[in-house]
Amino acid sequence: MDGAKQSRITNIETSDGHSIYVEESGQPDGIPILFLHGGPGAGIGTSYQWLFLRSLKYRVIAFDQRGCGKSKPFAELENNTTTNLIEDIEQIRQHFNIEKWVVFGGSWGSTLALVYSIFHPNQVTGLILRGIFLGRKDDANWFTSANTGASQVFPQEYLAFTQNIENTNEIIPEFFKKLTSHNQHERDTAAKQWFDWEGAISKLNTDGLIASEHASDQQIYSLALLECYYLMNGCFINENFILENCDKIQHIPTHIVHGRYDMVCKCEAAVALHKSLPNSILTIVNNAGHSMTEPGISSALIDCLDKMYVHLK
Repeated sequence: MDGAKQSRITNIETSDGHSIYVEESGQPDGIPILFLHGGPGAGIGTSYQWLFLRSLKYRVIAFDQRGCGKSKPFAELENNTTTNLIEDIEQIRQHFNIEKWVVFGGSWGSTLALVYSIFHPNQVTGLILRGIFLGRKDDANWFTSANTGASQVFPQEYLAFTQNIENTNEIIPEFFKKLTSHNQHERDTAAKQWFDWEGAISKLNTDGLIASEHASDQQIYSLALLECYYLMNGCFINENFILENCDKIQHIPTHIVHGRYDMVCKCEAAVALHKSLPNSILTIVNNAGHSMTEPGISSALIDCLDKMYVHLK
């Protein structure tokens, strides 16, 4: 077991100037599974493996998406789109000589998992998705709008989030200007406000901690910058792209896990996806919000991993 926990690290160079940091862990002969982190911009961090390493069932591949974590160049926006990330996934799959794999993604990772599967359905043996984000305008508005969604449940936190924004109807482009300002103090302030907003609404039972006080400056900035950049560009997919293309992935065994009180990604998205994938299994977790670490969410995901293993072995 200790040997399985040891990550094997690879840096994969792309043809357009990025270096992608990749970790391989778990059972080398296990079922291949790709872990897609959220954000964009969150990075894989150091704690994602616990879901998979409770038993030696999976060969886990995880990578820091462009512009974040240990991938280089840091915070780079050039050649950083959903299409680029899908190309990276394919390059990683081919590098490790994996024919097909399960794809596991939460939040933005669920978006990327779905888009990748739509473009490469024959390479995906199963999908395990948490905290569904479909990349629609409604999904972005739920997270950022002053008039609907999370702001209505967390009004004080929303005021702190938007305290330096003059026009909350243009909140995403205004934040982007601040996050790309030549003034470092302005950049840092905007990044912390964005990061703390997401942290404040990620769990059903808030612990009162300020998220930015428990993260590195690098993670705070990359999460804020890349989330804002991708939202400003409609996640680089057409409106309603995922639901309109679910016919391409009907055959893929899919588990969907969503917290009933998720304030980052609205529960409606999970229901809409399940309706478009009628053979999928939807688990709405009571007493849970968005975070993968909430007991009900983590328990449901472990159950999905066990069931997927039984189905594929």
